Amino acid sequence: MSKKSIIKGTLILTLAGLITKVLGFYNRIFLTRLIGVVELGKYQLIFPLYMFVFACCSQGISTTLTKQVSFYNGKGERKKADYIFRLSVIIAVSLSTFSALIIYLNSSFISLKLLKNTDCAILLKIVCIAIPFVALKSCINFYFIGIDKPGAHGFSHLFEQIIRISSAYILSLLVISQNVNAVLAVIAVVIGEISAALIAIIIYAVNKTKSKNVLSSLEKKDAIKYFAKDAVPITINNICFTLFSTFEAVIMPAMLYIYYKNSDKALEMFGIITGIVIPFILFPATVTTSLSTMLLPAVSHANAKNNINKINKALKECIIFCMILGIIASLCFYLFGEPVCKFAFKSKEAGMLLKKLCLLCPLIYTSGNLTSVLNGIDKALFALISNIIAISVRISFNLLLVPKYGLNAYALGMFVSYMILNIVMLIGISAGSAKKQKS
Repeated sequence: MSKKSIIKGTLILTLAGLITKVLGFYNRIFLTRLIGVVELGKYQLIFPLYMFVFACCSQGISTTLTKQVSFYNGKGERKKADYIFRLSVIIAVSLSTFSALIIYLNSSFISLKLLKNTDCAILLKIVCIAIPFVALKSCINFYFIGIDKPGAHGFSHLFEQIIRISSAYILSLLVISQNVNAVLAVIAVVIGEISAALIAIIIYAVNKTKSKNVLSSLEKKDAIKYFAKDAVPITINNICFTLFSTFEAVIMPAMLYIYYKNSDKALEMFGIITGIVIPFILFPATVTTSLSTMLLPAVSHANAKNNINKINKALKECIIFCMILGIIASLCFYLFGEPVCKFAFKSKEAGMLLKKLCLLCPLIYTSGNLTSVLNGIDKALFALISNIIAISVRISFNLLLVPKYGLNAYALGMFVSYMILNIVMLIGISAGSAKKQKS
């Protein structure tokens, strides 16, 4: 994958991502005013589990799919790339369907014992419907990134967001005389995910090219072995990271309750952090996320050719770009975050928290690209260890200091953990590059 392709793909994904993010912010403003911050907190409670299932069933598979499709296309082995795509879809959709069924049947237990909120049971049952469609959509979209057609990925996400917002608005009109709560928002998510999966299927059907060549049994066996070699560590990385993140999200309301001595206040602040402040901070990361998405297949291709200079050059340029973007974002959030949050979300607390957390921007934006480089140079295990160390630090702050010092401790824990994460990953990349050069 050439530098021109990386830039082109990044621009396409960034444009689609920015439009999607803007629509997403409108959706959050709309939901906050429609259902209130307490219901928004319930809505946010189910998503760590939702993302955990995604990490278990399809995220690692999709990442591996992109890497290997790019690798095989670079070698001119298109039939192997197509076989890996079909294999990925079968595995991801099967695992997702099985996981959705388990969550649906145990929704009451999960909401009571894990989420500590019985109102989440119905939300879990509804969101389960979307899980297999998310897996299918993810495989198709990441396949197109692997074959250097990122436009399909961007369009699918954009279409999903439009449908989600439209669904929430239409549903709110239909139930305007009743008590509107988080159920409406989750139904809109399901409609959006199903619609995005359908549009992804249509795009794939239009762009599909028939291959007359069929892989032999030995070729299939070799492809499966190579696929498992990448998919297993990357999936374990995603599972562990998401598991720790889920645990963090579950304990946060409890720790905030100890600090505030009020369950509604704790849930409100949790909703503000996860539903308003963090999405604000991640808004400029649309650019860096797009870059990291395109960086993975490019680094993988360079790694296959042992082109260390190309990897190091890409890494240096990415770090500089991410740091500059992060500094600019931090200044903007510090200066304008509070008035924007007051105007958009009618929340003074959101603006104050945004000012405390804005220094995270350079660190968060850089970490995503460092993870892509580690995956691309076959150091997924090191990325896993790095993420576990960082999130363990953050959880320690939440458990030990948040009950006593509140959100100031949460902000400090986030900063320290991301600082450690970036330092450890840079050490891993440097060691990996040095080893490659010696060999």
